[in-house]
Amino acid sequence: MKLSWTNFKISIAGAKLIHLVQKDKIWDHGSMAEQAKTIFLMIQKAHSPLGIESLKRHCMTGYFDNVKATLDKEGIFIENPVVKEVAVLEVKPGKGERPDMFTALISGISINDKTFHGIKFSVEMCFAREGQWWMLTAIKRWSNHKTLIT
Repeated sequence: MKLSWTNFKISIAGAKLIHLVQKDKIWDHGSMAEQAKTIFLMIQKAHSPLGIESLKRHCMTGYFDNVKATLDKEGIFIENPVVKEVAVLEVKPGKGERPDMFTALISGISINDKTFHGIKFSVEMCFAREGQWWMLTAIKRWSNHKTLIT
């Protein structure tokens, strides 16, 4: 059995979610994962400045400029992304002024139209609660593996 730090983090987050969802339904794992996947795919479709602006309403108030700067700097656009897994890595219930937060790991492959080869990718995205919605606050880590899948 292969042990990994990521799987360990997913297990801890899952255990915390079991208790949190009993107090507040916003902590539902399925809806959190779906929101992360939806925002990720929206980022992939936003190749133009107008497309990036449409992302603004899905970002936490005051965080859009940081997210946009990350997208401009890192170039996190993938050709034909196929999401294979969305995992909740970390959950943080809010305290005082700090809102509820979670971090999701989205991984999958991008398929090249010409060669039909796939390249693995993964991205960590952070979300915070604003009312009854999860809003994007940051894109933490991005990796585009060079491993070709045929």
